Amino acid sequence: MNAIVLSDAPARRLHIAWQLENLGPEWRCLEAASAPQALRLLTDVPIRLLVLTPCPAADALLHLLTEQPLLAPPYLLGDGVAAPDGPLPAFADLPGLLRGWMHEGRLPSCHALRLPEAEHLARGMLHALGVPPRLSAWRFLPEAVALTVVHPPLLTDVSHGLYPLIARRHGMTPGAVERSLRLAIESTWSRGELERLERFFGSSVDPDRGKPTNREFLCRVQEWITMSAHRLGQ
Repeated sequence: MNAIVLSDAPARRLHIAWQLENLGPEWRCLEAASAPQALRLLTDVPIRLLVLTPCPAADALLHLLTEQPLLAPPYLLGDGVAAPDGPLPAFADLPGLLRGWMHEGRLPSCHALRLPEAEHLARGMLHALGVPPRLSAWRFLPEAVALTVVHPPLLTDVSHGLYPLIARRHGMTPGAVERSLRLAIESTWSRGELERLERFFGSSVDPDRGKPTNREFLCRVQEWITMSAHRLGQ
């Protein structure tokens, strides 16, 4: 899990980086002393967590992230740092926040800044794939795909992250979300154009019309939309 610590105090950066990497071998902490340096890391490396300390560089970075929001923003922590939507959680709260993030599907505080754009692209992509619009999955599917675009960790464990999140947002059960998505995929592969599906999904489709799993479908659609968003942003 990649993280960035932004502080103009080297000793403070080192101390927080040590605390993060002490959480487990999956943690890799990068240090930044300025807003431009942190922004370069955020755009070059998939970052799950951004820790800010009170300093002009943190204020400058938050301004940049508000003016030019990232497509897939990280979680934000900051002792005494105020973001546009309120004070950031303190670094000391990280253990409890991790449990909520990993097991409850909570989203980063700034994910909504690009969500409408991602949902618009998701609708276009789903129409291009030939997902039948009469299916009940259209009630939630564009938003579900968009959420995986702005917050890719939801694809890590769809059963315990994405499905419960969509269920809460649409008054459904996680099981109903999973079944509706499976039906949408099966209907698309049964009635869609195989050549078009092969173009998007490659080896996920075989001559016998083999169908991707729910997660494989979401991952491939998320990948295409992310590439489209980056091209539009250039």
